[in-house]
Amino acid sequence: MLITTSERVGRDTIDFIAQLLPGLPTGEVAGRAWRDHGEVHVVPDLDAAYALADVYASEHVQIFTEQPRAALERMRNYGALFLGDKTCVAYGDKVIGTNHVLPTLGAARYTGGLWVGKYLKTVTYQEIEDPTSSAQLGEICGRASRLENFEGHARSGDVRSARFGSARLDWTDHRFDER
Repeated sequence: MLITTSERVGRDTIDFIAQLLPGLPTGEVAGRAWRDHGEVHVVPDLDAAYALADVYASEHVQIFTEQPRAALERMRNYGALFLGDKTCVAYGDKVIGTNHVLPTLGAARYTGGLWVGKYLKTVTYQEIEDPTSSAQLGEICGRASRLENFEGHARSGDVRSARFGSARLDWTDHRFDER
């Protein structure tokens, strides 16, 4: 796919691909891929180009602009960016050490490439030490949980709001008199 601000560049690219494919050893397969999936988009400006590229969320994105590093600020959805004419996708795949296992089919909208962190077990913990904070959070938890019809969760918050604050438990006659 090509996203460009120049109709001439778009047309020249289509012509170049037509000349390139017959002499390419993988030309038959590449030709089918280009015929069935190749696209050229002409957009009015770089803002539109970056926005459209983010919609596609491609695995590999090569940036050929006067200021290619601007893409780092303007784009969010890609597997890997290759910045400028001195860098190419093949370098990333073969020689400069970036990961070759990248999200495909638009998955870059919600995930990045494979890295060591994907193999690490991530655990979290929570601890409220201040009783007043627990009581306040319990009230919020009760309201939010009831909005989602999670009455058990709501009551868990209610108990802490009553135990550590002044809330009353309407659903039981139990009282937390001892603090």
